[in-house]
Amino acid sequence: MNKYLSFLSILVLLNAQNFQISPEFSYQYESDDEEYAIEGLAIQDYDFVISGRYQHDNLHILGRMGYHLVDGTLLNPSDFTRTQGYQYFVQDKGLENQRNYYISDMQLHYGDSASYYYLNKWDKQWGPGVNSLTISNKIPSFLHFGFKWQLKENIHFEYFHGKLKSNIDDTLYAGYYDYVGYNPIDINRNIVGHRIEWKPFKHLVVSGSELIVYANREIELTYLLPFVPFFPIQSYIGETDNVIMSGDIQFLPNENVLVYGVFFMDEWAPTYTFKEDNNNWFGWQTGFEWKDAILPKSRLRMEYTWTDHRIYRHRYPVNDYYSWGYPVGFWAGPHSEEIYMDYSFTIGENRIQLLLSNAKRGEYTDSMRVYYYGIPPDDVPMYKRFGKDNLERCNDCVGTVEFKQLIHLSVKRQLMKKVDISLQYTYVDWKNAGFIPSDPLPEETLSDIIKHSLGIGLQYRY
Repeated sequence: MNKYLSFLSILVLLNAQNFQISPEFSYQYESDDEEYAIEGLAIQDYDFVISGRYQHDNLHILGRMGYHLVDGTLLNPSDFTRTQGYQYFVQDKGLENQRNYYISDMQLHYGDSASYYYLNKWDKQWGPGVNSLTISNKIPSFLHFGFKWQLKENIHFEYFHGKLKSNIDDTLYAGYYDYVGYNPIDINRNIVGHRIEWKPFKHLVVSGSELIVYANREIELTYLLPFVPFFPIQSYIGETDNVIMSGDIQFLPNENVLVYGVFFMDEWAPTYTFKEDNNNWFGWQTGFEWKDAILPKSRLRMEYTWTDHRIYRHRYPVNDYYSWGYPVGFWAGPHSEEIYMDYSFTIGENRIQLLLSNAKRGEYTDSMRVYYYGIPPDDVPMYKRFGKDNLERCNDCVGTVEFKQLIHLSVKRQLMKKVDISLQYTYVDWKNAGFIPSDPLPEETLSDIIKHSLGIGLQYRY
């Protein structure tokens, strides 16, 4: 209780210094929640968040603290959904069939809109896609610091260093934190990235990103050099870290239309480029956005995403491109595809959105990891994408595939000055629900489910 009183005292003090405080309460009911791999599961979600904002000259601070209560299940939600992953769930004493968690996030920026320094524990996204390949908001917010500079009028550069959650126990300290109900200390997992955006023409933007994931040490000093390519640094250190590169291009023929493409590269062996059993770990994405499409104040977005069944992983699992068990990039992870579309428009005071998604993902097991970092047999692939192994030596390499087709319709309007109400309908056709790509179960233990979910949401903002 004392920590909450201290927090409120700080808010009161800051409010006296023109610090804007905004409490917010939201309620969401789903008759058959899309995030859970079971039919007929009604979920109620209660959220209470206090946000604070302070601005003075070039200093900008935004913070939020919240409490979330999920009523209706003790199950963990499936990760096969584009909604942001949870940091943790706990069942406190006195809760029945309920789980809860807390959030505490902050943004601290110093500078103007073109060039600034930042220290954040917040969501981050790189890339033009709705469901980004490079860095998405799939993972829970994470601590990172960095800067963004406008080098020229048409060139921007960004660098950051952050801390991810590995979910790999650090056995060195396990004995000191061995207590029932508490998570042990994790092995450190860090992420470093830099990105350059170039606008050579009015209607064209070209960007390139390079990232490193490294572990088992606090901060690698050589990765604090923001303008030096990470790949040779990684080789200098010993080639133990995970190097990732991506590039994207955006074409804007007019102010209402955006067409984009993204290419993601995790590994590349030039000598094997055109061989079936290659070592090219790629992902790609293409899509467009059209404002005022058909109707005024509308927006149409369409996107296709494809990921190789090896990206986001590494020969050393401690360097996987994951945090809290979720991929840092595309929400469905490696070995996946998605066709996505959404259309939103306004009728009167109602904002209406129709969302369609057709997604699937396959396996990525430790045996596949070992194989692809080893010496493959000549011209004999071990594993076919979304298919079964044709070799007797690997009968246990089954090709289970998870499919999820989703149709979501929502209507949102302002009920009163500070209250929003939303109504939703969600249809889900889910094949092999309960699938775990890294530890696939026999298909007969999985479920094929159909969901018809009705939902209602209320949001109050002060």
